[in-house]
Amino acid sequence: MSRNKPFDAKKFIAELPTSPGVYQMLDSTGQIIYVGKARILKNRVSSYFNGSAKDNKTMALVRQIADMRYHITQSEGDALILENQLIKKHTPKYNILLKDGKSYPYIYISTDADEFPRITYARGKKKRKGRYFGPYPSSPSVRYALNFLQKVFKVRQCTNSFYSNRSRPCLQHQINRCTAPCVGLVSKKDYQKQIKYTIDFIEGKSSQVVDSLVKEMEQASADMSYELAAEIRDQIKAIRSIQSHQAVETGLTDQIDVLSVGQEAGLYIVTVGTVRNGQFLGNRNHFPNTPKDITLPDLLHDFISQYYDEDILPNRLICNIEPSDKNDLAELLSVLKGKKVFITAKPRGQQLKLLKQTTENMHNALQVQVNKYASWQKKWDLWVTELGFKTMPERIECFDISHQMGEHTRASCVVFDAQGADKKMYRQYIISGIQGGDDYAAMSQVIEKRLDSLKKRDIPLPDAFIIDGGKGQVNQAVKILKEQNLESVRIIGVTKDENRTAGNERIYLPERHEFISPEPHGLLSLMMQHIRDEAHRFAIKSHRKAFKKSRNTSLLENIPGIGQARRNQLLKHFGGLQGLKQAGIDDIQKVPGISEKLAQEVFSHLHQ
Repeated sequence: MSRNKPFDAKKFIAELPTSPGVYQMLDSTGQIIYVGKARILKNRVSSYFNGSAKDNKTMALVRQIADMRYHITQSEGDALILENQLIKKHTPKYNILLKDGKSYPYIYISTDADEFPRITYARGKKKRKGRYFGPYPSSPSVRYALNFLQKVFKVRQCTNSFYSNRSRPCLQHQINRCTAPCVGLVSKKDYQKQIKYTIDFIEGKSSQVVDSLVKEMEQASADMSYELAAEIRDQIKAIRSIQSHQAVETGLTDQIDVLSVGQEAGLYIVTVGTVRNGQFLGNRNHFPNTPKDITLPDLLHDFISQYYDEDILPNRLICNIEPSDKNDLAELLSVLKGKKVFITAKPRGQQLKLLKQTTENMHNALQVQVNKYASWQKKWDLWVTELGFKTMPERIECFDISHQMGEHTRASCVVFDAQGADKKMYRQYIISGIQGGDDYAAMSQVIEKRLDSLKKRDIPLPDAFIIDGGKGQVNQAVKILKEQNLESVRIIGVTKDENRTAGNERIYLPERHEFISPEPHGLLSLMMQHIRDEAHRFAIKSHRKAFKKSRNTSLLENIPGIGQARRNQLLKHFGGLQGLKQAGIDDIQKVPGISEKLAQEVFSHLHQ
């Protein structure tokens, strides 16, 4: 869309309602450049044009407005939710953009689903019956908690398909990390007691758990069950050890997030510390993409708006600075949560100690990132100083081919810019219709696929393609670009020397028809090695996943009456090929659509 006449802000504002809602700002090309929410749409949009906005970011934004749209919502909470959805969908350049789009990790206990509940790691929507605990700030914090709980309370963590097909205890029981309910080595009453202790511990009631265990130990000693008493003593010791390392007093029973925001050398960070039920679960660092000249209060406001939903929103936010429009933001969050949410930048006592701890972590993480950024910037400059680029490239893409003995050929495309790896732009391509092991044909095919993909998605061409390979692969890429008359994309080949020595990479420049050898372990060599190794890692990751999948299904492919749908059903029911191998004929027959005859066929085929 292109507009010939300037945007009539006065007319647009006159038509605005006094309702809550979301507004979108568009530039002259029709691109959405900003999404905002408002309690009163007319008042909020008016503030952009009445001269009250003085900061550079807002002034630059207003200069680019060619059109505006708005959506009325039922409430301020709905406006907050819609704003988040539109920002994620359109990624406007004047909104902050969170790089990590993953869902939050939880601990899940199948209390309502299984007779002997399991405890495990979970992400995404809370769809399963049972109890969820969290969210935790990161996957490692969940893994650490699960490892501790398994050692102390010995509750099973195996899948149900694995559990239901056991005829003898597994390794976890042998190393004293599971009581083996699968084969009846623990009563339901004793197992449920350990489940209760596990839940109480996760909820921050570790002192109550210790008190109960002390009574059990004393009773076991009185009954002269000294081995049981010793085992309970070890449980108590482990719990008290973790209590002594817990930085947060258990008196803090509220749900609290501590947010510390900072900026240095053009990089912005928000560190979120998580406290649930008196336990400090760890920090999570976020490095959002931000518009230029954004202030830290505005950044914190926008971050909080995007980061939280009703599932992970705590009762209290403690910040190192006040976010802009703090009171309005607190009211919106309260509507979203359905109960009062407090935001404070002036904590006291234990909360102040928490804030100082999180702020220190924020500064350390920011310094590490700044050092990485500065180092990468030095390497990125080499495109001009060492490789003859006339201007600094905006985007570089690197390709690598991977296969196993000619099978399952895959190609990876990794993307780098002046900030480093852009992993959202990474792509994997399946290579088909070529002779196994023909890397030249594979390279030709992936370049064609990549160019088609960029064209369909209306993404600008990169400044250069880096080819992990010698002259043969490079010439295939050059040929494709010539056929499509794309002279703006340079081709660069990267290969090891004759002895395949890491650090002694050679760079092939087809326009000069020559190889150049960077200084071993110099900046240019290190940059090329890093880009090439990332492409290789990404290709191998894709290839291994596909290869493993094919091997898991290949044993079932030649069984009469077992097609793709039934293969998938069998593997899903038993949790994979290993679980299916351990199943008996009666167990296989329980799968929907599998008759006694088919079950016999499958069993015989797997055990012949």
